[in-house]
Amino acid sequence: MRTFKRVAIPILFLAILVGVNTVCSYLLIPYTFTRYKLHTIETETFDDLILGSSHGATNIDPAYVSHVTKRSAFNAAQGEEFPVDSYFFLKDAVTAGHAPGRVIYEFDPNYWITAQEVDSTFSGLFGEMRMSGTKIQYFFAKMWKADFRTFCAPWYFYREQWSLIPENLEVKRSDVYRNYGIEIFDTDTQTLEQDGFMAIHPGKWNDQIVPREWSEAMLQKDARKFFAMLAEYCGRMKIDLVVVTTPIPDETLRACADSGDAVPCGTVRFSLSGFYVGTASFGK
Repeated sequence: MRTFKRVAIPILFLAILVGVNTVCSYLLIPYTFTRYKLHTIETETFDDLILGSSHGATNIDPAYVSHVTKRSAFNAAQGEEFPVDSYFFLKDAVTAGHAPGRVIYEFDPNYWITAQEVDSTFSGLFGEMRMSGTKIQYFFAKMWKADFRTFCAPWYFYREQWSLIPENLEVKRSDVYRNYGIEIFDTDTQTLEQDGFMAIHPGKWNDQIVPREWSEAMLQKDARKFFAMLAEYCGRMKIDLVVVTTPIPDETLRACADSGDAVPCGTVRFSLSGFYVGTASFGK
């Protein structure tokens, strides 16, 4: 009996802990378009898969790409998607049996000189991926380095949003959530299209533009590492890789005018895994 109690009590405690965590996650974590994008690349095959940051999400229109190339395309790029995320998104699609014929990777220099912030997006990019061997690799490549609450209790990032529980429950009980609908992401400022493109509505954004000087010392090792892994994986899986940059708004160019080496107005040369990849030009 004593042996039974010694075993049963820890198991009961863990069961209660898991139960509470599951309930809190369901109540507090909202439905995001990350869930839609990952589900789509895990269940559908496209000729062209677009990966990258929010600039890629809002500037590379799969409908136009398809119109020009006559190939199917889907945009899985989104804000806070660093090279490590892009690499595992591609690997997730491939291991799910939906390898694209080509990857269009949007190169954003700011994601190469900035460390990834540990927040709800950091957690959500990992959390919405299906369970698989790829997800386990993703965990050790990224999540293992973070605070344990990031992966054990992701609702932690929403702990001050208890007032939104009724709204979250209404969404999660709806057909929109069950069927991975996108209607909920249509707002006054942007609309998520079926092909993953985030269409920004005309208007004035009040974001502050802060030019950043470029130096090799700013380059994040993980950015270089996982882009190289992405390129090598594409080669190994016979997937074409095209790397692009998106247009720079006039406001950004004007803000950077006094600093020729500011990102993203300068020209950055980079080499990965010992081979020269190319020159990424921003601005003029």
